[in-house]
Amino acid sequence: MCVATGHRLGLLLLGLITATLSFACISDHETARNLGFYAEVAVEVEPRPGDPLARFESGGEGSVIRWWYAPDPARWRWEFQTTGTGIDDGVLLTVASGDDSWEYDDRTNVYRRGVFAGFPDGVVVSPIFSAPVGPAHAATVDALMAQWRERGVAPEVALAGEATLLGRRTQIVELRAPGGVTRAFVDPERMFIMRWAVDATDGGQSYHAEVTALEHGTEIDAARFTFEPPAGAREGASQPAESCSGSSFLGASFPAEPGFLAPAYTPARYRPVGVGHESGASGCDPVAVWVLLEGADGGAILLRQRLRPGGLAPLESSWQAVDSSLDDAYSRYSKDGILSLLWRAGDVVALLQADAASLDELVRIAESASLVP
Repeated sequence: MCVATGHRLGLLLLGLITATLSFACISDHETARNLGFYAEVAVEVEPRPGDPLARFESGGEGSVIRWWYAPDPARWRWEFQTTGTGIDDGVLLTVASGDDSWEYDDRTNVYRRGVFAGFPDGVVVSPIFSAPVGPAHAATVDALMAQWRERGVAPEVALAGEATLLGRRTQIVELRAPGGVTRAFVDPERMFIMRWAVDATDGGQSYHAEVTALEHGTEIDAARFTFEPPAGAREGASQPAESCSGSSFLGASFPAEPGFLAPAYTPARYRPVGVGHESGASGCDPVAVWVLLEGADGGAILLRQRLRPGGLAPLESSWQAVDSSLDDAYSRYSKDGILSLLWRAGDVVALLQADAASLDELVRIAESASLVP
């Protein structure tokens, strides 16, 4: 699972090509050079052409993935950290050690057990399914390319030059398919994929993941692969994905999602045009929801909410306190003119963003909101 920036709830796949390549990168473990390592991975996702939510990207959001791996037996730890959003900031932790595995979200203070099962020893699972940086699981670049050709993951698989990343030479393997071009930057000495870049066409979504720090062939402290629930943490129940179903629907005003806020006031001539939610990796219950409203004059208002029992994350100095009846309310203007209002209501943190409405209007919406039982 991959945590990206802002309101984006995950990386989208470039058709079958990236799904097939991801499976290839974790299946041929018998040829892998599985040495212990620590890596930091940065991910950037470009908005789809015409994405109505793209206007609310402030440019200050960021994310980093910290990744520890040790072999014999295979153990790993991922920390997905998000910063600069005001609402999504936090760490999603995944730990796998032997027969035990856990996931913990410090924003909800909920953990789940058994999130990984059935992986053979020696497998190195990339934290980003659609951008499999990390060990290439092949003895040489030529062998890696042969694997991809045999699986038919792209009509064209060929070398496309070299590049230097973190001071090391990489070979660029280019995979061309009708949906776009994928480039894998492979360190041929370590057989480690340092960068995975997808340039999509025909309305697809482009993104890339890059290893920005790497300690390769190092011993990892065994304590990294243990997990003790923090004080007050709640264990969540795992549910199969096929049992999940959405409950939000579009109407004349803000939709009502149990456990989240539903404003009673909707500005004149605004109507909902899109809704969505985010669930934990192993559960159905939403941990975050959003609704987009558009006005007759072309303006837009985005309401995002996230369960955060611990309250607001530490805020940057650009956020200013707002005098209102709301709890812990702050506002800021981005460089591109987006106004944001952030506040807390019980275990929910909410964020209103607008490109045309005034602060008074956003405060009125927020003050009219109540929690849905």
